[in-house]
Amino acid sequence: MNMLNMLKKLAAIVLAAAVCASCSFMGQTESSEKVEGQEIIEKSMKKYNEQNSGGYEAYDNTTGEMTERFVYQYDEVGFLIYLSEQYNDGKVYKEYCSGYATYAEEDGVGKKLPKSDDRVVMYTKDYSRNTKTTDAVFGFIASGVENAEREDTEDGGSTLTYTYSPEDAGISVDGGTLDSYVVVYTLDSFETVRQIHQIAKGKNDDGSELIMDYTVKIIYSDGAGEIENPIKVESTEDSSEE
Repeated sequence: MNMLNMLKKLAAIVLAAAVCASCSFMGQTESSEKVEGQEIIEKSMKKYNEQNSGGYEAYDNTTGEMTERFVYQYDEVGFLIYLSEQYNDGKVYKEYCSGYATYAEEDGVGKKLPKSDDRVVMYTKDYSRNTKTTDAVFGFIASGVENAEREDTEDGGSTLTYTYSPEDAGISVDGGTLDSYVVVYTLDSFETVRQIHQIAKGKNDDGSELIMDYTVKIIYSDGAGEIENPIKVESTEDSSEE
């Protein structure tokens, strides 16, 4: 598996909603029974959906390393500007979109992508959203919750912990089976979700132990900052923005 495919698989693991999109919060009907703390999480999800800039950082807790940093903003006409940096085994894959042109860097080599490349997608806020700018990042699933618990923290915030039945929640993973899935949402003193800790355990198809332990730190509009293109292309290439 090449690095890009590996990183796409990691991104799918980190974004739990991508495992089973039909189980995401947005897919729940209004008549669905709400679990403890759901309205609090829904409020942060709404804030993330409506903001004009933001993103997240994802960490693999089994290694202590960052696996991805994604930040975005919309320009004055609603086109998406974003920078994605993905890390695996000391290697970095970068992708930047100005809203009109897309650049990629792999193994230290940067290039402007042709429009025929499947990575070139012009996203907008109103008509063609990138899922990383939506509440899919929160990975919230209301079904299959076996236990929900809220605890206060010393800094004035709190945590919401959800223990799932993976089967009832519709959660699965390629190449293995899940025995347990736990998600811990950390809230600040204003009840805003600041980070999400996802822990999945089970067995790989070869019988070995399967552990996926990730933390996703949410970036709201006040923390995104200005997004610039860090990718340098060879002088023979056209690096201007279309």
